[in-house]
Amino acid sequence: MRRNVLMVIFLLIIIGIGAFYTGISLAPTTTVTATFLTTLTSTVTPSNAIIKDTTPRVGIVIAMLDEARYIFEIFDLEKSFVAMGYNFSVGKIAGKPVVIVISGIGEEAAAGAVMAMSTLFNIKWAVNIGTAGAHSYDHDTGDVIVAARIVPYGNRRYLSYENWVYMRLGITLVNGTRFRFLYLNTSSELLDLAERASKEVSLPPTPANLTGRDQDYYPKIFLNGTIASANIWTANSTYILRVHQELSTDAEEMEAYGFGLACYRLGIPFIKIAVISNNELTGSPWSPESIMISMRNGAKLLMKMIELGG
Repeated sequence: MRRNVLMVIFLLIIIGIGAFYTGISLAPTTTVTATFLTTLTSTVTPSNAIIKDTTPRVGIVIAMLDEARYIFEIFDLEKSFVAMGYNFSVGKIAGKPVVIVISGIGEEAAAGAVMAMSTLFNIKWAVNIGTAGAHSYDHDTGDVIVAARIVPYGNRRYLSYENWVYMRLGITLVNGTRFRFLYLNTSSELLDLAERASKEVSLPPTPANLTGRDQDYYPKIFLNGTIASANIWTANSTYILRVHQELSTDAEEMEAYGFGLACYRLGIPFIKIAVISNNELTGSPWSPESIMISMRNGAKLLMKMIELGG
């Protein structure tokens, strides 16, 4: 009997020591608290995270502030900010939501602007508008050319400085995506929209001092145009005429191909509006006044396009 009592006491001591180290209470209690470990999945948005604006907008890409200021004349600003190295202005034109981005000069800059714009905004369709030099005696300061196709005319292989040929063959990736184009077509629906808008737009005459004609010039809106694009300003009538002869170009500038190729890759409908600000063939000078005249003409067409289909 005594032996059994000692065994019970020994067991109670052992249990007590274990309880001390494990935190188990042997004291009677009227409250039982159960603790469960639950794994929850939650999304935490850092303060600097990119939150996409889901409002459908027309995206407008412009190379230079000197060009953009005339688009801002028809623009109602809601907010502006800098992101990914680009200046964005958010607001409305003709009562329709738009975003304007200043890309900087060059095809790579324009392509980067499209990528940034697409990341930050829900783009319905995109337009690149800016000044261009004429490739024909038929065009002069104030003309507005709506591009049906863009030619990367900087894509040349030189045999010598005087003897060069175009690398005409495009490259197609395995998935069917074109890597390079000789002619990059713009969106047919936007060409149709530009045609409808052009019927409701009239352009003022260009003063004689801004043309090489010694008289006022009455600018026009040209549809179905071909725009040459490269990271160079040709500024040489011999080369201009050769490019025009070989590729049927209407004008040249420095952003359209990068802009258009990025839109193509991202599946964004796009259009190019080139406004003639100078013509080396006729002697029409490039100047702040010619930029103003040409960009205001382009802004009239763009505003009507957005009004009708923004």
